Amino acid sequence: MKEIIHNSRLTSSELANLWSQYLNDSLSRCLLQYFIKNIQDKDIKEVIQFALELSEGHLQKIKEFFEKENYPIPIGFTDEDVNIEAPALFTDTYIILFIQVMSIHGMTRYAGAMGCSIRKDQREYFKQVLAETVELYNAATSVLENKGIISKPPTFNNHPKVEFIKKQNFLTGWFGNRRAISALEVSGAYLNIQKTVAKLVLELGFSQVVQSNDVRKYMNRAKKLCQNHFETLSSMLKDDDLHIPKTFDSEVTDSTIAPFSDKLMMVFICLLLSSAIGYYGEALSLCQRRDLAEKYAKMIAEIGILAEDGMNLLIEKEWLEQPPLATNHVDLAKNK
Repeated sequence: MKEIIHNSRLTSSELANLWSQYLNDSLSRCLLQYFIKNIQDKDIKEVIQFALELSEGHLQKIKEFFEKENYPIPIGFTDEDVNIEAPALFTDTYIILFIQVMSIHGMTRYAGAMGCSIRKDQREYFKQVLAETVELYNAATSVLENKGIISKPPTFNNHPKVEFIKKQNFLTGWFGNRRAISALEVSGAYLNIQKTVAKLVLELGFSQVVQSNDVRKYMNRAKKLCQNHFETLSSMLKDDDLHIPKTFDSEVTDSTIAPFSDKLMMVFICLLLSSAIGYYGEALSLCQRRDLAEKYAKMIAEIGILAEDGMNLLIEKEWLEQPPLATNHVDLAKNK
């Protein structure tokens, strides 16, 4: 059967995918350029070099898409947003953990982009990007495992038979005897703890190098809230005598020289806070105990307020790049 080629314009979803990825990869490129300058461990350096090559390749490909469609190329982040000569702010150990956590973000984002892409070139592009990110995740995880850095989720004892839920109290959790946490609920809590641990280290490091007092106050506020969420998530596992991931606060050095612009650090933390809402929501959807679901709902509300305040600070400082907007036909008619 002969393939029919449709030379259609990018849909709004496809445009959003490319625009968001350009900003994210331009930010990643700055981070990775700085990291690779300071890394001592050969195995970790190879993973960072691979990640940097991916980001640079993505930026070039997206530029080509935009130029072909006559869309303006986003500014994103440039060499002005990174000081590769700054001393190391994080240890090699944290950096490889960071890469693994960011690759999880990437796999989630690119799978979503693939799911709302219609044009063949867009489907093929995000299929390739997703495969590359899976390869990055595998590489980072292998290094973490080989060096004994990674924290594995808890294991459960084998049960002799399949059982079905017979009582409504399976859902309870506020009062009386509550059941043990399920594997589904552990999975969501453990992943969110890992992501929160990675975010806490960034907020700690960034808070000691930012120049703006407003940004420093926000970093400290974000760090305090994420610490509270770490405790909440950890209690979900500890209450059933399950272990939690190790923390990495000690992997921040004593450097006070900023490797990145305040704009980059502020935008990055806001992006991570916003994405946490989605991960909390997914974990909430897997909860079958009401007390756990309530905790996620509370954390979503708290981090939503913090993320919005961060966006307002970005707007105030004119650091927030505007995404493509739909045509406002009412304004066009008024200005005719």
